[in-house]
Amino acid sequence: MQKARWSIVLAATWLAASAVANGQDGGPGKRSADEQALHSLGKQYADAYKTGNAAILASLFTEDAEMIDENGDRIRGRRAIQDVFTAIFRRRPGASLTITPDSVRFLAPDVAQEEGRTTVKVGTESPSTRRYTVLYVRQGGQWRYSSAREERDPSASAHHQLEELAWLVGEWNDESPDSVVQILCKWSPDGHFLLRDFTVRVRGKSVMTVNERIGWDAQARQIRSWVFDSEGGHGSGLWSRAGDRWVIKSTGILPDGRLATATHALSKIDAHSARWTSVERTVGDRVVPDRAEYLMVRRPPQPGTP
Repeated sequence: MQKARWSIVLAATWLAASAVANGQDGGPGKRSADEQALHSLGKQYADAYKTGNAAILASLFTEDAEMIDENGDRIRGRRAIQDVFTAIFRRRPGASLTITPDSVRFLAPDVAQEEGRTTVKVGTESPSTRRYTVLYVRQGGQWRYSSAREERDPSASAHHQLEELAWLVGEWNDESPDSVVQILCKWSPDGHFLLRDFTVRVRGKSVMTVNERIGWDAQARQIRSWVFDSEGGHGSGLWSRAGDRWVIKSTGILPDGRLATATHALSKIDAHSARWTSVERTVGDRVVPDRAEYLMVRRPPQPGTP
């Protein structure tokens, strides 16, 4: 399960780059050789990442290296890190990444800490930015990655925080033998939210509408959604990236006052389709055993539409 929780964005936080060092063991300008070594390590990382070579990437970490993602989940050990990279490259090949270091500090002769921002772009998807802190250690004369933590960039605008979900914009259909769900997603006029309107039709007749607003919760430092249906139900969900999926922990109140909870997963298949699954569902004190799964298909533009 840990594999699925590691995004290509977290992998980018391990990219090292040289920066001006404010060393504690000799002052500015005394660590140029070490700065160059870190820069070289970063180049090895970037080259291996571009070619999707998980084995080479893993060799750049210490045997007991640790990674912590934006949700606080940890993965430990070089072998586990290699497995994570292997899964990432299989699912999402061809990523480009840019590192913008803010500072490097040498905490000891063989220990350095770097902070900065990473920007990752995969195919035609909107780029995503994270803050990172990485710790380097020197073992046997070689600098290696020892630990890293990533967080969403709190200074980024609300719009920027949502750009990873910009692919949702457009018109979608989910069709089953007995019903059709039509989904329209667009940016709010101020660009701070994604707005989704759902219309459920049975035998051509509208039986329910649902309005959803997806935004950035600056206090929780997570994407959050708020939903309201035409029957009087309402709820909210916290979104987190898990590899190539989005996991939404949802809680709501049904029109009759009962509490409902669920864990949803939204997976982009390609530019024209996505899968929505719902598990761990409860209504009141009752567990709903069935797993719900839907295939969303983007509606093609109408004839004559530019």
